[in-house]
Amino acid sequence: MALSINQQPDSYAPGFNDTNFVITESSGGIYTKDNFKFIADVKIAATTVAKLKSPIYFGSTNKGVFNIGRILESYVSNDWNFADTSPSGCTSSFSDYKVEFGYEYSPSATGTITEYLNLTSATGTIWNAALNPIDLVSYAQAQYLATSSSAKFLTNVRTRYIHRTQKDWLYALKGDATSVVITYSDASTQTFTLPSSKVVRIPVGSQLTIPGAATYFDVVLKLGGTAKSETYRINIKDECSKYDTTDIFFMNRLGGFDSFRFNMVRRDTFEVERKQFQSNPYTLGATYGYATSVRTRSNYHTKASQKVKLNSNWIDDTESVWLRDLIESPVVYMYDGTLYAVNIDNAVYEQKKGVQDKMFNLELDITLSFADKSQRL
Repeated sequence: MALSINQQPDSYAPGFNDTNFVITESSGGIYTKDNFKFIADVKIAATTVAKLKSPIYFGSTNKGVFNIGRILESYVSNDWNFADTSPSGCTSSFSDYKVEFGYEYSPSATGTITEYLNLTSATGTIWNAALNPIDLVSYAQAQYLATSSSAKFLTNVRTRYIHRTQKDWLYALKGDATSVVITYSDASTQTFTLPSSKVVRIPVGSQLTIPGAATYFDVVLKLGGTAKSETYRINIKDECSKYDTTDIFFMNRLGGFDSFRFNMVRRDTFEVERKQFQSNPYTLGATYGYATSVRTRSNYHTKASQKVKLNSNWIDDTESVWLRDLIESPVVYMYDGTLYAVNIDNAVYEQKKGVQDKMFNLELDITLSFADKSQRL
């Protein structure tokens, strides 16, 4: 018997995409047995969370195919803390797993089926990313795992602009990096020790002590003096607006949280839903009649949903591409002095380009995620 793994994901794989394995049994004396099936035991922290069985894949002679992505994604969520002031571990954003392969068969068509388990196995880590189909085709963990100076932070924009008073974060697959170094445009630096978690979150906005004269700063992960990530530049905006500011924080496609400020016209509306019942207005006294002050239709359920229309200042082509992540994000928060969980209402997003659209901004429609219920009388 010789069961082998022919295809498996990288050691670090995006958790909300397919996680495919191809296995082969080379012995014809095994895979031709009656009732032959491949088995995959999926384990999280040494506990079996699923046992999958598959016949020989159609069109092949001795191969089995397992996609365990939908199982693994249940074991990751997201990590974000509005109050962060130093790097933190993101223990909910990743999960280690093990999958053990075997097979089963019976000595005859009606004989007792016997399982042969854990004949070969594989381990790996998934994190809470969901790559689009185009990016997934060319995915390799070296693109994001911080083991060389080409590793990217977990965001889909390679440089960004933030306001001096705006909170912001960078996320990373830590790899073998041990520290993060921030270098400001005035040549001053800050160094933070990274936690041991495989996914880390680094505050890079107003949580830092940004020198007053700084116009930008660079962020890089390091092991000693060796760079273990790209050098990520954050440019500082000091522009003013006559309108109130609203900051939006959203989980991007790579599992990190990005921020974006809306500081132009904002409009709040309240969508009211009512349910009513109708009662008999007549009363029997000296006469059978009613008064005009009697209520015949009464509200027994009144619920209001707060909707907000936000407008940004001008954005460029790169930001227009990046902000698609905001429109598609399943986890979004709004901050205007109070932090709210919100949902995006925009059903269509047009990606614009300066060459054809000249100047453009982003108009965002959101709804606060909780309803405001009035008295039930």
